[in-house]
Amino acid sequence: MLKYIHTQTDEYGDVVVLDDEDYRILSFTVGDEQSRQYKPEPHVLQHEYTQAMMLPCLFMQPKRVLMLGLGAGALLNALHHSVPGVRIEAVELRQSVIDIAKRYFRLAQSKKIAIHCDDAVAFVKRPLEKKVDLILTDLYTEQGMESAQICVDYLASCKAKLKNTGWLVINCWGTSQQHADLFTYLNLAFADVRSCQPGDGNLVIYAGVSKCLLDDPKLREQAKKLQQKLGFSLEPFIAKLTRHQ
Repeated sequence: MLKYIHTQTDEYGDVVVLDDEDYRILSFTVGDEQSRQYKPEPHVLQHEYTQAMMLPCLFMQPKRVLMLGLGAGALLNALHHSVPGVRIEAVELRQSVIDIAKRYFRLAQSKKIAIHCDDAVAFVKRPLEKKVDLILTDLYTEQGMESAQICVDYLASCKAKLKNTGWLVINCWGTSQQHADLFTYLNLAFADVRSCQPGDGNLVIYAGVSKCLLDDPKLREQAKKLQQKLGFSLEPFIAKLTRHQ
């Protein structure tokens, strides 16, 4: 039985929390699921596109992660649980969303986690204390994907924050053909560009500063090792990877 357990409106629109027996859902608009959490195991990602966004953990083990867009904190919880000692900075535009993630979605808290209420597009233009291994950008509003996250200035700022072995992961909407200009830029700026269409209209793009030299059998071997911590398998997404270089 789907129940509304919290609703509020801030300057950006509505925020709704729903309960569906073992699941808790964050929504910004009717019929939309911004985040879904399995309450007995809050670290296990429920949406396929969020699972696909974890693929770079097979390419390298991130020590520092920058998340642009928090939502209910599903990706943050998954990284905190599955990657030992990882340091995470997360940027979320809406204080209401941060508060709800803490109150209703068991957002992980640690000395190694920092959450900023800020505009991610402005945040990435400022200096970071240290470069990071992984940037996850997933900026969405009730109107859909934030177009700024596929603009050259934003992407260049993200690349400048990455280590030489770092990866940028972008959650888009549509197909690679619809984002031809984006791939043209990424192929010029990055050494390794791949994408995955996990389903539901999402297109997850991976851009590496350096090439990942692991072949698919080695990636599958890594996926089997990580599966127990993640609570799901990354192997189906390896099969869907498309190389763009």
